[in-house]
Amino acid sequence: MRNSRRFCQENRPTLLGRTRRGNLTLKLGPVDGRPRPRPKAIPGTRTYRLPWALLLKKAFAVDVLACPDFFGPSQGLQLQPELDVIQGFGDSFRVIAKLEPTFVPSESNATAGVSLYGAWMLAPFMETTITPDIAKRRRLDVRLGVSWYPTTVSGTAGWSNLFQLEGEATVRESIPWQILATLRSRVEAQWHLDEPTSFVWRLRARLQLEREFDFSDRNQTSLTPFVNAEVVWTTFQDMWAQFRIQAGLQLGVQWFGKGQVIEVNGSVVTYLQPSRSYSPVIGVVWYQYF
Repeated sequence: MRNSRRFCQENRPTLLGRTRRGNLTLKLGPVDGRPRPRPKAIPGTRTYRLPWALLLKKAFAVDVLACPDFFGPSQGLQLQPELDVIQGFGDSFRVIAKLEPTFVPSESNATAGVSLYGAWMLAPFMETTITPDIAKRRRLDVRLGVSWYPTTVSGTAGWSNLFQLEGEATVRESIPWQILATLRSRVEAQWHLDEPTSFVWRLRARLQLEREFDFSDRNQTSLTPFVNAEVVWTTFQDMWAQFRIQAGLQLGVQWFGKGQVIEVNGSVVTYLQPSRSYSPVIGVVWYQYF
């Protein structure tokens, strides 16, 4: 185990594809230290080699199996309950208010979150769906908003006070197998009001795939699994600083108002800079539509 950890530390690839020794060529050996026998060819058939696929597979295996600290230390599990209240004004505009606190039990830390957005929905392109979220029937929607995230319980993580202005554009396209593809681009201007104060720009890009399954047209009930991946650029490091993978389920119902969506999700946020670490996140969201 010590030899494999030493091998990992000397040859682990960085974000630029170089090793810590500065070599441009990634040197990889068998994960278990033993050579693997070449598969025997079957008479009458041809063997197709996939060198890049094998290289990526071996690189992933070396990092995950031989390097338990590949993703860095954990920053602790985050719990993120959320309440979104959406008030529509006609078919093309709505106001969105959010309560989105975050709890980190391992650090006894809690942060409040309050947001307010105005959203314009443009270019209808889909037939009526079961979900009460009519934005999914639009090819484009644009949001402008403001958010505030003050620390309420510092714990061992300390205090923070973040004020943020946001602008985002979301485009949607229907692809085969009735899958809805969504690309969201968001620009954030962040002011850290606690000492020492600072200001940064962030660019976030998220690609999501989802598929709605109708349970009952009469009762307006549907289930939508989804998966997405997001990258975050920040001017604080002038590079990509975060990567997030998320998956979850949304239950659409019609109990009161214009409907509700209840979402359960799980994700892993990988912090790439200034040092590699990660945080698992569990979220529960209630979307209320009026």
